[in-house]
Amino acid sequence: MLQLRRIALLISLTLTASTTAFPQAQSAYDAVDPFIGTSGGGNTFPGAALPFGMVQWSPDTGDNGWYFYDKSKIYGFGMTHLSGAGCPLYGDVPILPITEELKASPATALGSYAQSFDHAREEAHPGYYSVTLANGVEIALTVTDRAGIARIRFPQGQAARLLVNSGGSANSDVHISYLPPVGREHDGNQIKVVGNNTVSGSTTSGGFCGSPTRYTLYITAKFEQPFHAFSTWNGDAVQKGQRDASGKHTGAWLDFGSQGQIQLKIGISYVSEANALANLNKEIPGWNFDQVRTNARESWTKLLNQISVGGGTPDQRKIFYTGVYHMLLAPNLFSDDNGDYTGFDWKVRSLASTNQKAQYANFSDWDIYRNTIQMQSLLVPTRVGDMMQSLVNDAEQSGWLPRWPAANDVTYVMGGDSPSILLSSAYAFGARNFDTKTALQYMIKAASVPGEGPHNNEERPFLADYLKLGYAPADKDDIAASRTLEYANADFAIAQLARNLGDTVSYDKFLKQSQNWKNLFDPETRWIRPKNSNGTWLQGFDAEKSLPKRPNAPESTDQDGFEEGNTYQYTFMIPFDYPELIQRIGGDNATTPRLDRFFSKLICWGEPCFNMANEPDFVTPYAYVFAGEPWKTQDVVTRIEQQTFSIKPDGIPGNDDLGATSSVYVWNALGLYPGIPGIGGMLLGTPMFPSATIHFGDGRTLSIHATGTGRYVQQVLINGKENTTSWLPLSDIVQGTTKLDFKLSPGPNKQRGAPVSERPPDFMQ
Repeated sequence: MLQLRRIALLISLTLTASTTAFPQAQSAYDAVDPFIGTSGGGNTFPGAALPFGMVQWSPDTGDNGWYFYDKSKIYGFGMTHLSGAGCPLYGDVPILPITEELKASPATALGSYAQSFDHAREEAHPGYYSVTLANGVEIALTVTDRAGIARIRFPQGQAARLLVNSGGSANSDVHISYLPPVGREHDGNQIKVVGNNTVSGSTTSGGFCGSPTRYTLYITAKFEQPFHAFSTWNGDAVQKGQRDASGKHTGAWLDFGSQGQIQLKIGISYVSEANALANLNKEIPGWNFDQVRTNARESWTKLLNQISVGGGTPDQRKIFYTGVYHMLLAPNLFSDDNGDYTGFDWKVRSLASTNQKAQYANFSDWDIYRNTIQMQSLLVPTRVGDMMQSLVNDAEQSGWLPRWPAANDVTYVMGGDSPSILLSSAYAFGARNFDTKTALQYMIKAASVPGEGPHNNEERPFLADYLKLGYAPADKDDIAASRTLEYANADFAIAQLARNLGDTVSYDKFLKQSQNWKNLFDPETRWIRPKNSNGTWLQGFDAEKSLPKRPNAPESTDQDGFEEGNTYQYTFMIPFDYPELIQRIGGDNATTPRLDRFFSKLICWGEPCFNMANEPDFVTPYAYVFAGEPWKTQDVVTRIEQQTFSIKPDGIPGNDDLGATSSVYVWNALGLYPGIPGIGGMLLGTPMFPSATIHFGDGRTLSIHATGTGRYVQQVLINGKENTTSWLPLSDIVQGTTKLDFKLSPGPNKQRGAPVSERPPDFMQ
């Protein structure tokens, strides 16, 4: 997702230990390396967080809420972060231990306070982070869902001081006048020093990827040791001895004298300071740092152990479990312990009288609909049901399903109608505890009724044209072709949920509407090609050279009509109708050479080749399965695992996008991939590990075993019965344990999967 990719360059799914004897390996928890993805554009963070938690307490190596491994200074430890997003957001209320006086305002001189550090003195595990800074200060962080506790040790004889940077959010310069309260520019942030052991305040930020969005976060911090002196700042003004500051960039400096160690704990809320304090008191009532850390480890261990793998190399296990970890960081809790949350209408809402346990936010829907929501739904279906109900709540409060919602606002980042696919796929993979009827109503509305939502934007831009012409027109929209394909995928997903709910009329309507992709298939070039409103093809089209370029993105390598890609990278983004696509290309014999060329490279921008660094291509290796050559899928996914992922800080190819890129590795390593939107089932590839066992949240268990050597599948057995179709419907995974056996060899079985009868089903039937 997003142009920042260019900077460089699951649950109760439990895989339990195999009965086969393997050398003793690290535990799943210890195998996770949170530093993977913190360089090379992965944009992950190494700090402390719980699964789907509200708090992600992590170091920032600049003033933009990100941690880049190749940087050498820490600017603060922010309370909130997104893992792998392509634009900055959150990084709220960073603290920074220092030993010096407050001489200049951090609002304008934060760099002068930034502390050097060495990775050799840094440690990170799920739920825990620590570092010894160059000034000798040691800081350790651990968290609960909505709060965190820090233990800070200062060198003997050095003053113990702390910056609480309430104006230090990633986008702290975002000040929007037309959002509620209408006509008044917000104050940005506030901070209050209360007594000698409390600080509270709030920050308002937003602007994700340039969107006119905002959120307000409230904090309350308590200190075990009292501070002896304090100052605040407001803009570039330092206010010595003043307890309050309110403005566009504020903060507090606290002096603890010569105390060698201090502990602080912070609660957060998106509702009020009072709720932040209540969250803190409920989740961390005392000062036992080690107990909070132990509890965090136990939470992660329980969830990670739901997927266990046997065999493989230590590096493969590390990449795999770090990938699972990244898949379980978001969406994030947005409601408080008492059930309060701020809605999309900016009213304080309560879940107290509902069956919903929590409200969630931060859905990177364009990314995670492809592979992440499916794993989450298998592993923690009830929790995902609450996530889907959160989207329904957002729609009821704003009138539309939110596209890429952040906090309680909609950013409209990326094309498509991705929330509809999230809802349909979550249901298909087992998340059922949400208002499916209302969800379907809003999905249908988005696909059939043009209209504006928050910020005068639309869930489906150019919908009127799409309904009238059967495609988004290139003369109005410079991502018209990719947008049309995204809408077609969403239409297919809507049809599947409608069928699952017994709405045959809507099923027929949207299944037919999902065929709109055909309107952009050029029979002469046999590629998806942008088309104008008058029915003429976009001129200058050259698939091999990715021409013409997008006119409204002069610095981009995108082909005109495609978002972050070209026709090579988007034509195969129609997995629900691969048989028809392959026929139109010219059949198997025309399709497979095209795919062969496509996979000659595994990461590229602006070229006619596969791009593991961007989501539209993630499913394409499985197109071979539908063209009768599953052995080539097996080869390609193995190459992807071996050549594009590693245990290095830059070991994730491109933005991780809240777990979506990591999900490719995890699924492929299991020999599975959830490639069809809204359909409960997985395409079969080739497993990396000799054994893996998955315990679903509904009590089912999938036990995967691979015998033989090599990457190529000779035979697949499901409970002893041969499977030749490379398709595993979830309905075949029965109560109790289902056994999935792969027989592997160094050479391909080119006959298996070649007949049409040995291919996945036609999902348009």
